[in-house]
Amino acid sequence: MAGFNGYVIMGFTKKNLYLLESAYYGNATYIFDEDWRDLSKMTKAKILNENLQKDRIIHREGWEENIKELLN
Repeated sequence: MAGFNGYVIMGFTKKNLYLLESAYYGNATYIFDEDWRDLSKMTKAKILNENLQKDRIIHREGWEENIKELLN
């Protein structure tokens, strides 16, 4: 995984959402669809520049609420 070393993948297949989650505060949670395997091989810069992620939630105050909203 090019830019996602140390990330954990959580798959919510019924919602077609795959969260790549970092354990480090200040990093971000990246949300992808079924293409997560291919996308995770790219650099974060390429993903962001081409807007290939479904969402990106930076670990800041309130990020947990954003994740909960996404999954509801």
